Amino acid sequence: MPVDKKGEEILRKAQFNKFKEALIESLMKKISMGGKYGKDLRSLVEETLEEAPFVQFVNDLRVLIEKESNLEKKHCDKTAEALVEEKISGDIKNILRGQIDEDKDFKKSVEDKEIEKEGWEHRLWKGPISMKLLGGKRKRREDISRLFKNNPILKIPIFLGLLFLLISALLFESPYRALVVGLTLTTFPGESLKIMIANVIGGLGGILLFFTSVTILLEYILINERRNMYLQETAREFLRRKE
Repeated sequence: MPVDKKGEEILRKAQFNKFKEALIESLMKKISMGGKYGKDLRSLVEETLEEAPFVQFVNDLRVLIEKESNLEKKHCDKTAEALVEEKISGDIKNILRGQIDEDKDFKKSVEDKEIEKEGWEHRLWKGPISMKLLGGKRKRREDISRLFKNNPILKIPIFLGLLFLLISALLFESPYRALVVGLTLTTFPGESLKIMIANVIGGLGGILLFFTSVTILLEYILINERRNMYLQETAREFLRRKE
């Protein structure tokens, strides 16, 4: 969503360039201390603009937006945040080595749609508003698929666990009993060898699936934590260079 001619003029009159470097530095401090992969950049911009050094700038920007674009007063705050985000997102992306992704298909509220339309009509920006995400959009399915691709050995206990549950169901002549044994490790009474084997195999299948699921969950958490740490360290490197 590039800023249009009217938006550029409003930012110039509000002396945006005077505050730009300080805004970026404040954002980098926030990212260095708790930047999360997939977090919306707009929320960080909103927090930053509430800080004392930028209060006057934001007030001036709101007044100019209302005066020169005739936007509804209730929309001026979010319009100001959108303009500032758009003007600094390119710099943030460069600092974070490309770790900003745009989601143009995110679900917009009624207010977001109204602001997008009004901003476009008054030539504050061009095109639709996009959500800018630190690192990128979370793609759980792709991450889990990649996890299996990089660790094919995980497929073995899953296959065996499902196979054992299937055998248990056949021996019990009841899928329900096999699932109960696998999920709860509860055994069903019975003196026959068939029932005893079904209990044992069903329990083994459940154990294999349980521990494999825990392994996948922990690995997924670690993947996201490594991404967070990389974002934060990149921001810290920028701040160290500024010292």
